[in-house]
Amino acid sequence: MDGDGQPVTDVEEAFRYVFERPEGGITPLGGTRELGSHKGYGLAVMVHILGATLSGGSFSPIRNRTQRTSDPHNIGHFFLAIDPRAFRADGEFEDDLDQVIDVLHNARRTDPAQPVLVAGDPEMETRTERLQAGVPIPDDLMEQVRAVVKTAGVPFVLAL
Repeated sequence: MDGDGQPVTDVEEAFRYVFERPEGGITPLGGTRELGSHKGYGLAVMVHILGATLSGGSFSPIRNRTQRTSDPHNIGHFFLAIDPRAFRADGEFEDDLDQVIDVLHNARRTDPAQPVLVAGDPEMETRTERLQAGVPIPDDLMEQVRAVVKTAGVPFVLAL
């Protein structure tokens, strides 16, 4: 969205609003109130509160006003572990979850060539690719690794 809350449809301009301009930015999930933006906004705020505020991490608009660019990012994290057996008999949650995933995977697609994905699907696809073809390493990172190896005086053994 631009600084007046209007949609930006030009890709390059949209990236400028997200990464360079102080006004505007990304809309919450759903975009408009009719499409549930208030729910997306609430989810986004909840994620920020749990992932940053609770652990003392910075809130980027405040950080942008109060910290120098050379200061550490002060990123927070939040982890939650829930044992389904605290709520249901062993295996019931997993069985129902498998059914939920099956229903989502079998949902009617707007584009038949694009599968409906659930959380973890892209990661499993990437895992399979990486196990077969290896993990790609960007050239700039490879140069950094080579510099560390040279400084440490150890052999460079990473197979390329």
